[in-house]
Amino acid sequence: MRCLDHGDSTIGTRLDGRADGIVAEVVADAAALSAGDPVDCLVLVGSESIDTLAEITTGTTPVITVLEPGSDAYQRAFEAGATDVVTDAGPNAVTVLANRIEREVDHHRAVDDLQTTEARFDALAGNSGFAVVTIDEQSTIRYASPAVEDVFGYEPAQLVGESLTVLMPERFRDQHHETLDHYLTTGERTLDWDCIELPGQREDGTEVPLRFSFSEGTVDDSRRFSAIVRDISDERAREERLDKLASAVEGSMDGVALLDDGGRFRYLNDAHLDIYGYDDPAALRGVTWHRLYDDREIERFEQEVMPAVHADGQWRGEATGLDADGEPFPQELTLRELDGGGLVCVVRDITDRVRQRKRLRQERQFVETVVDALPDTFYVLDSDWTFQRWNERFETVTGYSGDELDGKAALDLVAPDDHESVTEAIARVVETGASESVRAQLLTKQGDRIPYEFSGSRLTDADGETIGLAGIGRDVSAREVRQQRLSVLSRVLRHDVRNRTTVIRGQAEHVHERIDDESLARALERIESAANELATTSDRARQAEQLLRGGTAQRRPVDLAELAEDALDDVDTDDLRVERDLPASATVVGTTTLRDAITELLRNVRSHVNDPTVRLSIERDDAATTLVVDDDGPGIPSHERRALIDGDESPLSHGTGLGLWLVRWIVTVAGGRVAVGESDLGGSAIVLSFPRI
Repeated sequence: MRCLDHGDSTIGTRLDGRADGIVAEVVADAAALSAGDPVDCLVLVGSESIDTLAEITTGTTPVITVLEPGSDAYQRAFEAGATDVVTDAGPNAVTVLANRIEREVDHHRAVDDLQTTEARFDALAGNSGFAVVTIDEQSTIRYASPAVEDVFGYEPAQLVGESLTVLMPERFRDQHHETLDHYLTTGERTLDWDCIELPGQREDGTEVPLRFSFSEGTVDDSRRFSAIVRDISDERAREERLDKLASAVEGSMDGVALLDDGGRFRYLNDAHLDIYGYDDPAALRGVTWHRLYDDREIERFEQEVMPAVHADGQWRGEATGLDADGEPFPQELTLRELDGGGLVCVVRDITDRVRQRKRLRQERQFVETVVDALPDTFYVLDSDWTFQRWNERFETVTGYSGDELDGKAALDLVAPDDHESVTEAIARVVETGASESVRAQLLTKQGDRIPYEFSGSRLTDADGETIGLAGIGRDVSAREVRQQRLSVLSRVLRHDVRNRTTVIRGQAEHVHERIDDESLARALERIESAANELATTSDRARQAEQLLRGGTAQRRPVDLAELAEDALDDVDTDDLRVERDLPASATVVGTTTLRDAITELLRNVRSHVNDPTVRLSIERDDAATTLVVDDDGPGIPSHERRALIDGDESPLSHGTGLGLWLVRWIVTVAGGRVAVGESDLGGSAIVLSFPRI
């Protein structure tokens, strides 16, 4: 014992050296207390010191009062706050005092340790981030902190008295008992008591990842085991996200790198190395980013890019990097500042993209060159039917500048008389998706009207929605003049042919009635037959002109089955056996003049076959609808087939009648195709094919 004696040197001297590790202060007056280091015990000497005892703030420091023999101040000393009272009398007085000091100090130290431990335990048990569970040797829960409800879903009172296995998945319960029994028997730990991760089972049966640390103690000679339990679900989720992020970074096709505050590479994924042509990350790790750019780009980065990164926290754009061989390549670059300093760099090689851009620019330039070189006007309308694009020819013809045409309504450039027909044609293009042609007068800026034929096609987006129309306009002024001249010439020729034919037929009949010579009679019959054929040809020419003049190019949805039935009504079928294989309806894109083409085919069979049989059938697939006209006649000669299919009017096939030519013209104008094959009836099979809607 070491004594600080301020009042009775005899007592202090006599106590020195007893009870090692204890510092006692001996005083006769509270005013004499030392303000230095704390002591383990205060010793107040004499009854006079009792009066100042209440003024001493000792906290947990024990205070022993030493009284003279026979003093009556014992009770007063205890009431004043003394921990113990001894008498300074007898041969063993100092020994008694030393023992009392040692006993009180040991007691107060034990109380302090207990209070500190309890305070720590209460703080730990009350921490919502931890749950504390204590069990006995039978694995029965003796204590559960309030936080067990957050971790396991049980209220603490529900768990006390239950087996610890209630908090474990069933697959671990037997193993737990074996582990505890092994430890109680051998003292050998088979688990890491400082930290171990195991799943727990909540009250609702779900599992939760947990981290445990264990300790052992004794209560009333009974062993207790306490576990501090932490729910690590969030930690596991973060780890999983980090693992996924790491995998994504490593597996990314983009180059990813981390740079420190000095611009030096600290991490590079494989893609980053591949993009720049490096095999070993050591070649770039610790090197600044300047290695990967030329002087011009370095200057741009330092003057423009890096200031933008520092100001906005990030930057994204295109740059030109240098690969390991010093070759430049275009790249897309993203830079982002990290909170702790440094940068994340994401780079992508866009060489293919740049090439594609160049190719697209070249293609666009080529298309624009071709469009501008067209002798016809070209235009694009948006969904509001206003002009969005056009070629130079369009500006030249209309007299409007580009600024004037931009957003101008299409009908503003059409004569009012033709508004209705143009509007209907646009509606059919949008409805059917098929190309549509319409004749109208183009109205120029100067007010001139030019006959034009406009053809348009629907424009759609990726979802099939209509976004506009693309079209071409052709000046048909010369064509109309030519057609007008041909029409006049045709009418004059037909008039003269019919008149002269009538004269020939009349005179031939007159002569035939007045001669008996058989050879002359046969010659006259040939004259009459030729005159009749010439008259029939004139009639067919008139019919062809009527059918092909104006209006025949107005394609729209028509019912091919209905037109076939109407054609049968137009033909005298008394001497014609007719077979039908027609559906109730077969809609195609065509013209109503197809009825005349079918009628002509039926008449052709009737005029060339004795006692004929004809069959009309319609076949459909995904692409087309086909009308087949079969007969049992002798078939169509090869030179007439070429004229019908190829339009070959050579000297070898000029004898083909106007009937089959008329069929070809009508079907072609309607957007269909003509083919000739062999019929299972024994004759020809003429096939007319049209696009389906």
